[in-house]
Amino acid sequence: MFKYFALGMQIQSEFEIPGLFPFDFPENDDIVMVEFGTVPDTLQNEILEVKPFSTFNEREFIFHIPEAAKYYITDGNRVLIEPLSDNLDEVLFYLYTGVLATVLYQKNILPFHVSGVVLKNNTVLLFAGHQRAGKSSTSIMLQNRGYLPFTDDTAVLQVSNGHCYATSSYPIIRAMERTLEKQMVYSEEEITPKIKEGFKFGINFHKKFIPEQLPVSGIVFLSEDGDEVTISPMKAADAIKLLKFNVYRKQWVHGMKKELLEFQTISQIAQSKLQFFTAKRPWETDSFESLAQAIEDQIIHQIGK
Repeated sequence: MFKYFALGMQIQSEFEIPGLFPFDFPENDDIVMVEFGTVPDTLQNEILEVKPFSTFNEREFIFHIPEAAKYYITDGNRVLIEPLSDNLDEVLFYLYTGVLATVLYQKNILPFHVSGVVLKNNTVLLFAGHQRAGKSSTSIMLQNRGYLPFTDDTAVLQVSNGHCYATSSYPIIRAMERTLEKQMVYSEEEITPKIKEGFKFGINFHKKFIPEQLPVSGIVFLSEDGDEVTISPMKAADAIKLLKFNVYRKQWVHGMKKELLEFQTISQIAQSKLQFFTAKRPWETDSFESLAQAIEDQIIHQIGK
């Protein structure tokens, strides 16, 4: 058996999952088991929601990605995978990007669509925004400046004693080719090809991965607007709407009956002791290096001491 850690979960698999972080743990009852097998044609209990490629209720979830794989997730502790392709990398891609988030929902844990870096004071600065807003590119440009990677695409945010903490996903960063041309911290051996046409390249950072939960000092909401890079502080009350927008796979909230979880989690984050910012860059221009410098000068030097 192979053992891994991702998003605060202990995962045990009957086959190797290269994109996850190897993590030895003692046998216990709080393990997510991943296996190959035949996925049922339908849910055992009442169907609450049907979306493209998925059918689900509170306790069960079926993904069907044509020509890739079927996935059956139950009770937040079991993942059954039926490959429809010989390309295991493609089969596992959907495990990373959707299945693990489903397990979290079933465990009553809300994931967020964020990337982030670790600051010098061992806190995390997170980047949120719509798809292709530049979360990964911003993170990589800051890594060029000496900051460690924390997570890409997904993280769990939880509040304890008024402080917000983040748990990372897995040691892969997905980046566009133009970003790879400017990164200076990863070797060719750490970069994997695109899974298929249109997908980003993968960067493996297993040696730098931090599985421990770290405090969050700030969240930066990225957008494209105007003709220059601008950074502005943001009130917590205004951040609530953007936090809700950046819930990972937010289209599942209603069908899995997680409205109360969403409200409680976002409210706690908004009231916690972290700072919110907006960061705007010019539309469709290669301005990530300038954005990273502005974030370092105007945000990190303020909160990362």
